[in-house]
Amino acid sequence: MRETYYFIDESGTIDGESDRFFILGCYKTDTPEILRNKLTELQSAISNDPIFAFERLKFQKQGFHATENHFDIRSRVYSLISGLNVRAYILIVDKHSEFFKNLVNHHTNDEIYMMCVEKLLIDRLTKTRRTHNVLIFENYGDKKNAWKILIEASIKNVIHKIGKKGFSSIPYSIEVRDKSEILLAIIDYINYIYDQLFNKKPSPRNIENFKIIQPKIALTYKMDKDEFFDKNNRIVIEEY
Repeated sequence: MRETYYFIDESGTIDGESDRFFILGCYKTDTPEILRNKLTELQSAISNDPIFAFERLKFQKQGFHATENHFDIRSRVYSLISGLNVRAYILIVDKHSEFFKNLVNHHTNDEIYMMCVEKLLIDRLTKTRRTHNVLIFENYGDKKNAWKILIEASIKNVIHKIGKKGFSSIPYSIEVRDKSEILLAIIDYINYIYDQLFNKKPSPRNIENFKIIQPKIALTYKMDKDEFFDKNNRIVIEEY
């Protein structure tokens, strides 16, 4: 059976006050090893490039981590992403909205997270239901087992709702990996650019980086307004 890989990670927290927008993103691919090879090649090229001599030790310790990497490294990564076999899907929630405040009044943080996972993945998994879906989440917090239990409950709920639509059982497996998983760097970088554009005052370079990878963004969903943006209705960052 063919396999579809989903790599999922978030930016920000549901209960934190340091950022206004909670971002949950994923990308899908059916060629993970090709992506791994491309990222490993770039990692080696950066480590051996004299222009990054003063960043080398830091980069070798941290790897691809958008918030920590030098802006020239970020440019290299976004350039690479623009040519990879990936399709990204991003969910954004404005924590200052009445929609979110209502969620907080009636649900726990874990329940809100599960709702976001459902919104992000239900259509994705419905469309790839004839493949084995490998769902890889980045670990969150210091309680890996508790995190995995929450994720498994989220996905089971998604599968159950898809089944209620009349579709047969969907084959899937769930893995939780830490930041050493190089394939999670892609969604980390995509989430980062959304964080910069929504939670910060975007710099001209961040807007340019977004436009470079925008063709790889299949969907942006603004959950608090129930707005969808895709290739036929591109999100205009300057309006946010």
